[in-house]
Amino acid sequence: MLLLFWGTVIVVVLLAVDRLLLWAEKKGWIYYRRNKPGRGASTYHLMEIHSIFEPGFEEVIEAKLHEEQREDESGDPPAADDGDRPSDT
Repeated sequence: MLLLFWGTVIVVVLLAVDRLLLWAEKKGWIYYRRNKPGRGASTYHLMEIHSIFEPGFEEVIEAKLHEEQREDESGDPPAADDGDRPSDT
């Protein structure tokens, strides 16, 4: 019976904390479940630092920048296969 009581208390506390965090998110104080932070300059800088420690990651950064530039120029998102990569044959 004691285990059921503590289990109920834990569930109620977790639900209360969840509601508190959702309320704080609605106020704009935090990002929790419903709103995601936008990609800003800090994300780009962290990816550059990551590329120092993993040199292969630099290709990922260049591909993302290339896609963003094409999207900015055309206004449409880039196609999945654009033919820029050399073929294996």
